[in-house]
Amino acid sequence: MTRRPAPPKSSLPTDPILALRANELLARGRQLESQGKIAEAARVSAELVNVAPALAEAHQFMGVIAMRTGAAEIAAMSFETALRLKPRSADLHVALAEALLALQRPADAGRLLEQGRAIHPNDPGIFRMLGQAQLDLGHPDAALKSFSRAAKLRPGDLYSSHMATALTTTGTPDPGYVAELFDSYADTFDAHLTGKLEYRVPEALAGLLAEHAPLIGPTLDIGCGTGLMATVLPEDLRPIDGIDIAPKMVAKARERGLYRHLHAGDGATTLATEADFAGPYGLIVSTDVFIYVGEIGALFTSLAQRLAPGGILAFSVELHEGEGLAIRSTGRFSHSPRYIHALAAASRLTVLAEKTHPIRLEREVPIPGLLYLLRRD
Repeated sequence: MTRRPAPPKSSLPTDPILALRANELLARGRQLESQGKIAEAARVSAELVNVAPALAEAHQFMGVIAMRTGAAEIAAMSFETALRLKPRSADLHVALAEALLALQRPADAGRLLEQGRAIHPNDPGIFRMLGQAQLDLGHPDAALKSFSRAAKLRPGDLYSSHMATALTTTGTPDPGYVAELFDSYADTFDAHLTGKLEYRVPEALAGLLAEHAPLIGPTLDIGCGTGLMATVLPEDLRPIDGIDIAPKMVAKARERGLYRHLHAGDGATTLATEADFAGPYGLIVSTDVFIYVGEIGALFTSLAQRLAPGGILAFSVELHEGEGLAIRSTGRFSHSPRYIHALAAASRLTVLAEKTHPIRLEREVPIPGLLYLLRRD
């Protein structure tokens, strides 16, 4: 019987000077990454791989930096090399799978993670990533099992618990997930969203509103975030009131000085309990908010009730090609046009405009979406 050759083992160079240099480069690269100096870290990672080609951590670091720059193909090759050198690493199974998902290869990612699960049957990261791959493959029942397992193994994993909740109860997110997500994101939100993710929904929605003038205020910005929407609205749509579930995002919005009233809390609860948001409003805007709410029927009705006669409800959704709504592996919900039209009809709102528009980049791919203007007659 012919034995297969053993896989190569991860190791530092045998030359002590090169080994010392490799350790220095790895430490320097990680420091640069932590400081956000990704271009410099990329140069260090290239030198590190050249100095220590048999070191799994060198290729892993190159993969991490490649993912930070959106170079998923390079990341996948780097992680694959690292995994050959360190074949039992759970972290490398997860990292390579993430790169494969970014390359729109969920089947390959799923197979890899099944192999990783056989080696590490209780690793929460593997189950979390496996759930994403299964959902991308259109297997929600399998994804539910994986996310539930990940949440049980790592109770503090809000994303996995959110996904398990959303898949168990259609259209219902985990209540703590969105607030935690955006609070952790507040300081870098504007730059990351408008830069790397090429988010242009506020400008596009403002342009669509301008096509259907005249409009009057006051305006309610539901899910206002840091206030990006307020910065593109004209003076005649003021005063502007804002509500957002994440306190740190509201604090950022307050710094802009564009809002009359601001409140941190759940949108539906705030509208039901806070007199400052009773309306009526000539305009209500909601950019990329319904994608985190899921089943929006109750909130939608509450918003429609606060519109003045002739008032406009303007919002964006991620496009769902099927019926109703669906949870995506990103943790966000998508909504079908038929679902939106049914809500409009139930609230006696006229669809004034419906326009396709990419919401953002996700794994370097534009996410299709829709912009809506609904009028209360």
